[in-house]
Amino acid sequence: MANIIVVGDGAIGLLYSHYLSQQHKITLLTKHAIDEPRFYQQANAPKQAINCQLTNLAQLSEHGQVDVVIFTVKAYQVATAFRQLKPFLSAQCQLILSHNGMGNVDEINSELTKQQGLYFLTTRLAGYKDTPFSVLHTGIGSSILGDCNQQAKTQLAEVKNLLNAIPELTTTNNIQQLRFEKLLVNIAINPLSALHNVNNGALTAPQFSGIILNILNEACTVANKLGINVRLAEALANAYQVMSDTKKNYSSMHQDIAHNRITEIDAMCGYICQKGNQLGINTPHNQSLLDAIKHKKSAI
Repeated sequence: MANIIVVGDGAIGLLYSHYLSQQHKITLLTKHAIDEPRFYQQANAPKQAINCQLTNLAQLSEHGQVDVVIFTVKAYQVATAFRQLKPFLSAQCQLILSHNGMGNVDEINSELTKQQGLYFLTTRLAGYKDTPFSVLHTGIGSSILGDCNQQAKTQLAEVKNLLNAIPELTTTNNIQQLRFEKLLVNIAINPLSALHNVNNGALTAPQFSGIILNILNEACTVANKLGINVRLAEALANAYQVMSDTKKNYSSMHQDIAHNRITEIDAMCGYICQKGNQLGINTPHNQSLLDAIKHKKSAI
């Protein structure tokens, strides 16, 4: 049994906590109330309390040094969360990132010791918070763990075994490829669902096909220039498959806009625009979505 800290009690943080608490001692680090239990529910089954200890940053020192930490906060929150936890990390701490979008890996790697492994965990687990303290699990999907530095390469199998309670968990030695493939799905779904206030399934309508084609074409061009082998046809097929599989779900960006929260648009379309600018590739369609989401957010 390992002592694992999960940072963030959003939908994914609660889903991971639910599964991992079946084998390990889970401490859930939150900015919200720590005297209210967190709950998990699937379909029409009764809600069940998640077997985890709740703590906040002020009380974290009481838990001693951290050996395994999973960051499930938004992409733009990762750097701040890491800096806050850094004093509590053991010299051999294993750190796992799990968020939408790109970025963070190089920045965090530069601050780790040679014994601290950095990993990225992609997931297709689906759920949303139906109350501030509970998650409704809406779909099972594969999760893939990959190494992001040399230490993580040597401990990938060991860390995967620690996380085996997460459904359909596998590993990869090319997490950058998978992260970009997930990014392509996210930029096809998140901004449009947020802008048009629709669920994922609605994006399969013909009215969205042109913009989806254009934003993915730009992103694939950027990826290929970066040495990441992605094909437009496959990116489109994957995006439409996820839309179909999660047709009744609302994307995370849709929920962020609906609840007046900061979005991850900078780590999605913003990342494509940034890399495109560095590589001399025009990305007007991704820029248009980036601007539209920022304007919509500022107008709320």
